[in-house]
Amino acid sequence: MLLMSPNLWAAPADKDPGVDRLGAIAVQEGGRIMPLEAYAQRLAVEVTGRTRWSSNGPDGYTGRVPMQLLLDTMFRGQEMLARRLITIEDKPFKKLIGVDPERRFFSPAELAMTKGLSDLLMKFEEARSIDPQASPDRNQRKALEIRGAANRLADLAGGETLAIVPSGLSKTFRRASALAADPGVESVQAAWAAVGTAWAAGQSIDGAVGQLESSIAALGTLEATDARAIGLELFYDRHDPWMKTAVFYGLAIVLFGISRLVLTRPLTIAALVCTAIGMGEHLMGIGLRVAILGRAPVSNTYEALLWMGLVGIGVGLAAQLLNKRKGWYLFAGVAAALVSVLFAGLVPLTDRTNSLPAVLRSNFWLTIHVLTIVASYGVLAVSSVLGHAYLIKDVIIGSRDEVNVKRSAALVVQTYRTIQVGLLLLTAGTILGGVWAAESWGRFWGWDPKETWALISILTYFAVLHARYVRWLEDFGLAAAAVLGLVVIVWTFYGVNYVMATGLHSYGFGSGGEQWVGLWALLELLFLAVCFIRYRGRKAAARAMNQMPLGTPTGPMA
Repeated sequence: MLLMSPNLWAAPADKDPGVDRLGAIAVQEGGRIMPLEAYAQRLAVEVTGRTRWSSNGPDGYTGRVPMQLLLDTMFRGQEMLARRLITIEDKPFKKLIGVDPERRFFSPAELAMTKGLSDLLMKFEEARSIDPQASPDRNQRKALEIRGAANRLADLAGGETLAIVPSGLSKTFRRASALAADPGVESVQAAWAAVGTAWAAGQSIDGAVGQLESSIAALGTLEATDARAIGLELFYDRHDPWMKTAVFYGLAIVLFGISRLVLTRPLTIAALVCTAIGMGEHLMGIGLRVAILGRAPVSNTYEALLWMGLVGIGVGLAAQLLNKRKGWYLFAGVAAALVSVLFAGLVPLTDRTNSLPAVLRSNFWLTIHVLTIVASYGVLAVSSVLGHAYLIKDVIIGSRDEVNVKRSAALVVQTYRTIQVGLLLLTAGTILGGVWAAESWGRFWGWDPKETWALISILTYFAVLHARYVRWLEDFGLAAAAVLGLVVIVWTFYGVNYVMATGLHSYGFGSGGEQWVGLWALLELLFLAVCFIRYRGRKAAARAMNQMPLGTPTGPMA
């Protein structure tokens, strides 16, 4: 085996062109074809929790790139199994399995000897032996993820072959590594061994990678569509459109805010320019995903959040133009899009480009149902931002001059209208989901947790609109309901999949981000509590002065 001594641990510099060339080689994994660089990124996230660590990271990986982690694991396997690479952040979980809760990183070797971890896995296996459909609880899911990360490292260290040799006879690639190969691809095995020898010796791997490329090309070539997708995915990963999208949306929000105080016209123009650039990056990112994966961009939580943000800013822009450039629609759309993109960044990388489960392979229903339901979330997110704007302007700040009174009245109308549009899409999307369920599962409705919470979301917004129509809700109540309604939507969208993780919608299940989403929900509730206290205090003061109550409806009821 190609396992070298610790004094040769220094790897080739990041600038070795062979690393980039190797990362561009296609590999078949998880039901799709991707660049080896993307495969390495998934490995890095699965094991360490991130693609890169600039400081205070895992043993031997800090300041390095995913391809270096992959090469180290393949050609310095036994050392890697002893290094503290696997990240565990949850302190209660670490106490439960009996490891030091203050440590962040653990080696596969020590985790294999951790009794508490083995006990959790054994309990889940026992439950599965009784009920093959049993779902793991929260701690068991974490234990399964840790075992998966450790097994991935162990497999690669033990010479696991990678499917990197295209076959002209079928879509199934042939496999090879430095230690083994499928029949007929022994030349690729020899080339892999040359890469390993150069890597372990701390030399450039550029020449050996050239040999590997030639060996693969002699045995098979990618189809034109696959080769194009590989090139697009490399550009997508290296360009990082979502970082640029978030930056420009964030700048737009800051500039919009400052423009209310000084330099209104030039700062507004600058904000619009940033918004346009952000939308361009957003559209390009989604377009690249569609071109790379060959499907609608809403098959997992990550894509749904990105689509939600695009719908939010699209609706905001359209409404702003239809209202003769008056109102807060565009600002609300940019804010909703920014939040969606930021929360998408919390989705684990391994859940971002997964292949489609069978239930999602009906392109018609994927397009009609999922695009509609997620679009409704984007519109309702815009209504929540508008509700926040009203509460901050009219309740927290509380300026009641004539100009601000008119602007607050407009915000109430805008909030009401976006709730109407969002509810229409939410209801239509849920009904279409029932039609899809009838085709996929043989029944229109089954009180699955996802279906139940979709109905709860619809009833919540119907109650809000009805209460406003019959004047049970004043301006404050409508704005607060728009904010609270989005909390219900987030639970329907995120909580059912990531916290409850039960039901037939298992293709949407995942883990990660619970602390951030929980913190957001808590801050929203605290914000509403502060607004309520402020609102009641101002109403009491107004009554004492025999003035009209602050919350008298100012906008149209319907």
